[in-house]
Amino acid sequence: MMKYLISIFVLITFFSCSKTPSKTENILVNTIEQSRANKIAEFIDPNKSPLDAEELKTFKGIAFFPFDENYKVKATLVKMADMPEFDMPHSLNRTYKYQKFGEVNFMLFEKKFTLPIYTNDRLKKDSSLFFSFTDLTNGKQTYGGGKYIDVHYDGVSNEIEIDFNDSYFPYCAYSHRYSCPIVPSENHIDLEVLAGEKFR
Repeated sequence: MMKYLISIFVLITFFSCSKTPSKTENILVNTIEQSRANKIAEFIDPNKSPLDAEELKTFKGIAFFPFDENYKVKATLVKMADMPEFDMPHSLNRTYKYQKFGEVNFMLFEKKFTLPIYTNDRLKKDSSLFFSFTDLTNGKQTYGGGKYIDVHYDGVSNEIEIDFNDSYFPYCAYSHRYSCPIVPSENHIDLEVLAGEKFR
């Protein structure tokens, strides 16, 4: 019964943060809402959750900013060939191997940004790149350590899509047991990014 009540509470939290989409946004919104609902379902399922039994007892749910197409940007990717691996700092005084794949240039609310984007052996298998960032919401509406986006990459194009609506907290935001990449200082966006995952 308790598990059922938690499930209902979390799902209500999610849908209360959604907005009624326009016709042009409808497909995108439905896709993002399904992805968010899947994440909520995973977190509250004891067999799949990254949280242990004690953490699930105090888990208050996941909230999201409403979908905003202004945060879905086209970025120019400037690739950097054969960059050496480096030890990216993680929490809990750990490091893991990454490579700087290149830099992405994009406009967000009439401001131009150039930020690094990364890869590693696991990401190469998944055809994705690791984009992390901090912004002016951190420690207020969002996790103080910043957020991540898994960016799909076809291995060829010099243009990629960065959708901040897909930005999410690392597991460290919910549990001290995890070691998560620390967002590099150069990956700062001097704006309030009101998209993706947020605090309740």
